[in-house]
Amino acid sequence: MDLESAGDRDYAGAVAVKGDGFGQSAALATSIPSLRFDTRDLPVEHQFEAWRAFHASVLDATLSPEARQGFVFEQKVWNLGSLAFTSARMPGRPVPRQWRHIRKDPLDHWCLVLPESAMHAAQAAGAPPRQVHIRSLGRPYEGAAADSSVSTVFIPRDLLRPIAGVLDAHPGTLEPTGMGGLLADFLISFERRLSTVSADEMPSYVEAMRAMLSACLAPTSDRVAEAQGQIAATMLERVRQLVHQELYCPELGPDMICRRLGLSRSRLYVLFEPLHGVARYIQRQRLLAAHKELSDPAMARSIGQIAERLCFSDSATFSRAFRNEFGCSPSDVRATAAGGTMPTPARLMLPMMNQTAHLGEILQHLQI
Repeated sequence: MDLESAGDRDYAGAVAVKGDGFGQSAALATSIPSLRFDTRDLPVEHQFEAWRAFHASVLDATLSPEARQGFVFEQKVWNLGSLAFTSARMPGRPVPRQWRHIRKDPLDHWCLVLPESAMHAAQAAGAPPRQVHIRSLGRPYEGAAADSSVSTVFIPRDLLRPIAGVLDAHPGTLEPTGMGGLLADFLISFERRLSTVSADEMPSYVEAMRAMLSACLAPTSDRVAEAQGQIAATMLERVRQLVHQELYCPELGPDMICRRLGLSRSRLYVLFEPLHGVARYIQRQRLLAAHKELSDPAMARSIGQIAERLCFSDSATFSRAFRNEFGCSPSDVRATAAGGTMPTPARLMLPMMNQTAHLGEILQHLQI
């Protein structure tokens, strides 16, 4: 197919473009919907053209020879009124892509791009440092990538007008350490929570994003102070991720956390004060992991083996802590699971909203 005519076909209308709330309970029934774009049900020879058509008002993409073998692409788009957040998964290295920005008023938005965001969120072993890139849709730009996932936040120029000069002069890539690394963690944490955001909460989420971007991209004492809430929440999330990553390590504790994350002990204790302390948090996560294993009839480890694996000094200490936490013994949970009576969390299936839109349409309607 001729590349220039690819955008003229209404692939977006033929693709699965729908909204969903991704809710987990009735309390989340009012969460803001996301637009989902998915090419997997299209013939392989049309998948790349469909992706290109969906983005045609924002960028122009080049068809690679590998894309003729298929381009399975899924993207979710959340419209928060004053900004848009997208999360995409794609084939990755087998199918590289090239693109260039299309200069089209009024799309002079900035976009912050975090490649391989899903891999980083999972804390894959050997993953390179998180690195955020900043671009302007109002300026010429050509790029190429072979990422398997990417998260992007689109920000209207007026939302960050006070630091516009700084952003216009930005080299385009943030260092993966310091405030740049903190911003990468914040974007991942922000995305995780989007499925639970209600319409009433959107302004506060937008304000949190504005404050964090200002503090990380153009730091001053005032801007950093304004973003302290978001910075503390992001640092807390960093610690939580490390705890889950090292849950079975006997050395896990305040010293390891401070050393690995560059935190002072006083800062760590302040962060975990609302959670009754970092040691209490670590113990609770280990007990939750034990409860999950005991609830699985297929798991064959003894209670003593589970206790040792989760770094408890002995089975008696483990059982006592377990009973204090859950009001029952480890053997009670195992017996109940063996009887097949463990409850399964109910999932609310929200109705799909049939709607078709292009990414450019959403970006054009972002308002301050």
